[in-house]
Amino acid sequence: MKGFPKHLNSKQDYFYIREKFPSSMWKPAWQALLDGEKNWFCTGKLESKEDGVKNRTHKVVEVTNHDGETEYYQYEQQTDPNCEMLRLGFTKAEVKAALNE
Repeated sequence: MKGFPKHLNSKQDYFYIREKFPSSMWKPAWQALLDGEKNWFCTGKLESKEDGVKNRTHKVVEVTNHDGETEYYQYEQQTDPNCEMLRLGFTKAEVKAALNE
């Protein structure tokens, strides 16, 4: 392999770049694992916009349906079970430890 890989498809790929490249090159890829951990998930339909919770991990999304009516949905930021970090078998502590070296 020549140069930094274009795709990192396995846990071993991440260990390889950490071993073979300077931290300025591999740390962004490892940080992206942490950054991609959370995602927004719909937790239910609301009767009105005011019924929803709004804070750092909750939001209300306004949607206009095909009939032109406005609907409101509650979204919550949660760990995405399909995120790259979990898919590859990393733990959050493992990634943070690598980034703090």
